[in-house]
Order: sequence, then structure tokens, then C-alpha cells
Amino acid sequence: MRFLGLPMLAALVGCAAPDDNRQSVIAEYGASVQRDSLAAELHLFSWADYLDPEITAEFERVYGVRVVVDYYDTNEALIAKLKTGGRGQYDVLIASDYAVETLREADLLTPLRHDLLPNLRNLEDRFRAMPFDSGNAYTATYQWGTSGIGIRSDLVKTGGVELDTWRVVFDVQRQLGPFAMLADARETIGAALIYLGYSANTRDSLELASAEQLLMAQRPRVQSYSPFATGRDLLASGDVVVAHNYSGDILMARAEVPGIRYVIPREGAILWTDNMTIAAGAPAAYTAHVFINFMLDAAIGARLSNFTRYATPNRAAFPLIDPALRADPSVYPDSAVLNRLQVLRDIGPAREMYDRAWTRIRAAR
Repeated sequence: MRFLGLPMLAALVGCAAPDDNRQSVIAEYGASVQRDSLAAELHLFSWADYLDPEITAEFERVYGVRVVVDYYDTNEALIAKLKTGGRGQYDVLIASDYAVETLREADLLTPLRHDLLPNLRNLEDRFRAMPFDSGNAYTATYQWGTSGIGIRSDLVKTGGVELDTWRVVFDVQRQLGPFAMLADARETIGAALIYLGYSANTRDSLELASAEQLLMAQRPRVQSYSPFATGRDLLASGDVVVAHNYSGDILMARAEVPGIRYVIPREGAILWTDNMTIAAGAPAAYTAHVFINFMLDAAIGARLSNFTRYATPNRAAFPLIDPALRADPSVYPDSAVLNRLQVLRDIGPAREMYDRAWTRIRAAR
């Protein structure tokens, strides 16, 4: 599908009436868009700092649809919102892998109509066979990345000490200075489990107790349990010299402070995908499909990853991405690193064990 850039869009505006222009631009996107079926507004529920405002503005110009965005800072907040009165409030959700499983189990998602999503073909094959949604029955992958460690290499003296290890946050002898952990139960407990050699999806109460004990011992040394954006800013400002965070957020901070380094711990780490899906009871389900198809366009996908600094699942977009980003092994790890990564899955009733452990950890001093 050929993408109309702003110069072409401006040219069309100069030679056609507004309605004719909108119809011709929609035709260029080629999804047989039913103009009369488009809603006036599209409601999106997403992580913050995760969509280039210029992309949103372009969608609004092309389709005449106002995009209203609400934000959450953990998958648990997303799930809780949808389960407690959020049904019918949102059209498109950006949900991580295990959150998709939880929402699907609760009948909070709408199956995708593939006839409205020709750009699904742009996804790499592996993102069309995800274990939580094989065949893209409910989702189309938005971005993917890892959860690792950001380090202010310009502010710490390493003395040749290896940095690509969870020991810099879990071993007091290897601590480099003040540090922050993600304010996210599955991510932070998952990091502890991986460090101990366990599955990040364990349902074993003894293994989970060991991870809780490790995090309890760490608790007095943690400067902050921070949402991803806060942790990113603390690292950029130098208030912490180590931050457990998502790859793209650390790379955003590195764009401001070149001394920041992102590492994927050698013990292993979390590999995640965020996925576009349509909420059950979506007021603008048809327009939601149009939005998802727009985001799967090759040029739009490249602009998205250039903005977020995360990896694209879009095979057609990859050649259009910033060459430095394409070549960065912290964004696109090699097979040896990928083999050490784990994907978070829905853990069913064991969620209660994790929730109780997380509450105790956060309350400890």
C-alpha cells in the first residue's frame, strides 16, 4: 500500500474540495473505506509517549476522525479499567501479550475482521503466530522490545566490572549507585525470578517466595519504584544511575544523554510485544479497524518506531527505519540473546499470589 506523505496531501488540498480530497486520500490507502461508516471520534487506550502526535494528526486529517487518547502505566491498570466499568468506553487498546490473554478470557476483546485489515500482510511471519493469539484473531502487533537495565556509564566507575547482569540491582556488592525499579509487579517480580534461574511465569509458590525474599532484601536500597516514564527521566537527570526499564524508554533518554547505556542482562530478561486490539463493545469498531490498518502501513510503521525507539514487527517498515536504530543490537537482539529471553504469559489464579507478594514488597521499608 502506497503512503501519501504531507507534500502529496498538501497538493491534493490545493486542487480539490475538502470532501473530494478526503475521499481521494482515503482511496490511496486502499482499504475500501466506507466513508459513511466512519465515526466522528476514535477512543484509544495506550501507554504514554507511545504514538507520534504527527501520526495521530495525519490520521485525523486523512479520515476526518478525532482521536481521543487515554493513558495507563501498567497492564494491570489497563485490565482493571476494562473489568470495572470500562466496557464501551474505548475502541482501540494497546495491550501487552499476557494482558491480551487476560482480556480475551474475560470476553473484553472483539475479534478482528481481516477483510478490513489488508496491511496485516506487512507483519513478519513470527508476529502472525504469537502464542497468545495465533493467526491474529484478536491482535495486530504494534511494537516489541525488551525489559532490561539503563546505566549512566558517564556517572559510574565500573573498574572493568561487567554491567550486563541483574547483579547491579540485586547484589549489594555490585550496586553502582542509586537505582530505580519498574513499578510493575510482573516485570519486577519477573526480573527477580529470572535472576534466580526460574521462569518469569512460575506458578510455584516456593519459587515465588524466593523472588519475594530477594526483592525484600533489595527494598531498602531501591530509590524508587517508578512508572516507565518517571524511571526514564530519573536516569536522564542523574537522580539514579541505574534504571530497570523498557528498551525504547532507555533509548529515548539516551537521545538526550549519550552517556546512557542499555543492557540486556546475560541471565535473561523479558521480551514483550504490545498489540493493537479492539475492545468489546467498542462504539467505533469499524473506525478502529481503519486505524489499525493505517498503523500497519509501511511508512507509518517506520515513523512510529523512529519515534518510540522500539523495534517494529512490520516487515515492510523495516527498510524505512533509521539505519542506526536498525543496526542497534539492543533494539534488535541477535539469536543468542533472543534465546535467553522470556515472554510473560497469563498465569491464571496465580495472579493472586503475585499481587499479594507485590503488595508486601511495596509496603516494606
